[in-house]
Amino acid sequence: MNPKPLRVVCLFGTGIIFDKTLSILLENKVDVVGVVNANKHQKGIDFSYLKIAAKKYGYWTVFLQIIGRIYYKFLHQKKDREIFNQIYNEEEIQSVLQTYKGEIHQTEEYSSPETIRFIQSLQPDLLVVHTGYWVGKKVRKLVNDRVIGGHPGITPDYRGVHSPFWAIYNDEREKVGYTVFWLDSGVDTGDILHQSTIPIQKGDSYFTLSWKGMIGIAKNQARIIKEMENGIEPEARKVGNVDESTNYNHPTIFQYLKYRKKQKEVR
Repeated sequence: MNPKPLRVVCLFGTGIIFDKTLSILLENKVDVVGVVNANKHQKGIDFSYLKIAAKKYGYWTVFLQIIGRIYYKFLHQKKDREIFNQIYNEEEIQSVLQTYKGEIHQTEEYSSPETIRFIQSLQPDLLVVHTGYWVGKKVRKLVNDRVIGGHPGITPDYRGVHSPFWAIYNDEREKVGYTVFWLDSGVDTGDILHQSTIPIQKGDSYFTLSWKGMIGIAKNQARIIKEMENGIEPEARKVGNVDESTNYNHPTIFQYLKYRKKQKEVR
């Protein structure tokens, strides 16, 4: 008797990184019945995030983060682009996506009434999340909190933004990796379904390590779903209380310069 496929709706951002996640799920025969693509960017900039960050961290800190990002791109954009194109081969990804026959919905908010109705209409068993946007309780309850998320960092020690950077910055290279978890109401705080480290290779940057982590996340999300279809319920490791200090933000220019002074192996 063939196992009954689990109906999966994906909550993604927009762009080739998220297309790659979808292609991995499809290649592994996950029954993706719908995709929600969220995008709040205006001319390539998420102004809503900048407003929140400025209020939380201060305008000066956000300014120094922007300067750090510009400096990093000036030094490493070409090399990162070469590695990015290897990991995210657009031709290969599009050849897989051409086979997708499910529904696609565009939104700014996963919790908007029309998006809620779209998800409900597909009657999903699970949600799979790969996004930088918030997935609220109203959405999670549509599948009774059966929401599989992931983070390109070892949680709960490295949550938030650019986990490989902060693990190296803190002299904990053994904590460069990725995590798959049950999504909950916190920032990367859910009970852990899978966790792996990523070996650092010549030419890696903290960006390329995150991209590799995203690939690992998608492959293990697909594996877990297929095991669930065969009656194997994943064993989740409880996380418990999480220290807020492990929720990291974008590095400032000064933090990046210190990072480069401490080591030269990872750009």
